[in-house]
Amino acid sequence: MFINFLIIYFVFSLVLVGICKQYNLLVDNKIEKHKKYSSTLKSYSIGGILLILFFSYYFIFISENYSLLFFLISIFSIGLFSDLRKIHSVSARFFLQIILIAFFIYLLKTQIISTKVIFFDQLLQNNFVNIFFVTFCITILINGVNFIDGLNGLAIKYHLIIYLVMMLFFSEFVFETQLINYIVIVLFILLIFNLSGYLYLGDSGSYLLSLFTGIFLIEFSNANPAISPYFIIVLLWYPCFELLFSMIRRFLKKKETYKPDTEHLHQLFYKLISKNLKIKNKLAEHIIVSLGINLYNLFTILISVNFIYNSEVLILILFSNIFFYISIFYFLKRKNY
Repeated sequence: MFINFLIIYFVFSLVLVGICKQYNLLVDNKIEKHKKYSSTLKSYSIGGILLILFFSYYFIFISENYSLLFFLISIFSIGLFSDLRKIHSVSARFFLQIILIAFFIYLLKTQIISTKVIFFDQLLQNNFVNIFFVTFCITILINGVNFIDGLNGLAIKYHLIIYLVMMLFFSEFVFETQLINYIVIVLFILLIFNLSGYLYLGDSGSYLLSLFTGIFLIEFSNANPAISPYFIIVLLWYPCFELLFSMIRRFLKKKETYKPDTEHLHQLFYKLISKNLKIKNKLAEHIIVSLGINLYNLFTILISVNFIYNSEVLILILFSNIFFYISIFYFLKRKNY
């Protein structure tokens, strides 16, 4: 069954890329300065379309979770309008995200039950506080993933690591195993086209994939309360901290906090690789950079798997990651400037 799905999905993806090339559809023109490191090949922002088609198939014909599907379609739509340059304002997208996420969090009754901090857990018993907190967390996540999507392979590999770890190490815990198997197949196929330079997740794909991952991990944590919630934070720390650190960095420089720039960690790493290795192939440089960053993330996640019940160790890993990120960021910045 999975082999048939893999073949059908791959062929469909190939056909969609071909249609976009033939009719010049959903072309990512890369006019923004933060995309200047992209490959020179003409790319298409169709990752979100391929993802929403998969989720539609799964949640209509297999899981029959129409409420969650409608949530995913709503966030996908915001990203698609952004990809089509129908919503230019970052603040408008952010406002729409907050409204939609808060509404569906209320509708779906999605809650974060425990943080292992007694005072904060007591606050979370208030429904309004819980909705606000979940909305804040998911909004940070989806925009953080969108920040790291500017480099081929980075965002998709990161999510692939998360789902492979869940599949390989948590099969005995409570979650939809079949869904994870399908998602791994989908992400592998998207990664092939992404590393080839023909496909971008785009805003629609970044929002959609990270939203689902956030909801999935919240539900996984609630269904398995013995596992520390800090393990979930370690799984998602990189895109979330990328966003928060970038906002603080821009605020201190008196820049617009949501205005794109070229000083993200992956961009600085890319500049260093490009300058020193002189490969003269942007796709190869993308593979090196995305692989380097994700190997580090895989390393820390694999360590964390051994301490899923130990919040103190997981907090130490989290702060070690943050310290390492900041140290590498300023090291790369000195090397590049």
